[in-house]
Amino acid sequence: MFDAVGRALTEWETLEVECAKMFAVFVSANQKRTYHAPAVRAYGTITSADTRYKMLKLASESYFERRPAKRVQFEADWNAMLNGYFQYKDRRNEIAHGLVQRVFVTSRKTSKGLRRQAIGIYLTPSFFNPKKFKGGKFSYLYVSGDIIHYKQEFTKLAWRIGGLREKLSPTSR
Repeated sequence: MFDAVGRALTEWETLEVECAKMFAVFVSANQKRTYHAPAVRAYGTITSADTRYKMLKLASESYFERRPAKRVQFEADWNAMLNGYFQYKDRRNEIAHGLVQRVFVTSRKTSKGLRRQAIGIYLTPSFFNPKKFKGGKFSYLYVSGDIIHYKQEFTKLAWRIGGLREKLSPTSR
């Protein structure tokens, strides 16, 4: 389980690197060259995935408005990728802030009291998170296979964004 968490978070960071490079393409003032360092560093100062999403969305809208041919060819694909980023950011947060623990269920009363039975090891929200742990119920229970699935989705999205960036970047030709 711990290995799956580490790998998923590493893949999320790889995805963020690709998003930072894409942001650099979108905001590059010079048409002949993409200046990665300033834009990538600016992107990195933002710690909220919601704000990064908004930055990417606004920068891409401006980019495609000035390039009608690229808009027709690439904007729909980019918007699908950006939507994927928006959807997966919450899964990343659950993985990053989750707690690996043995989960028990309480069953019927016995002569010795309530009976508890372990049902497995899961990644769960912390008990102190009121949004994710309400009324004694977890909002998610991930097994390692779930986390591996999200890791793979993060990887695929990073590859897709990197591929599109290479098509849009003037320095990649």
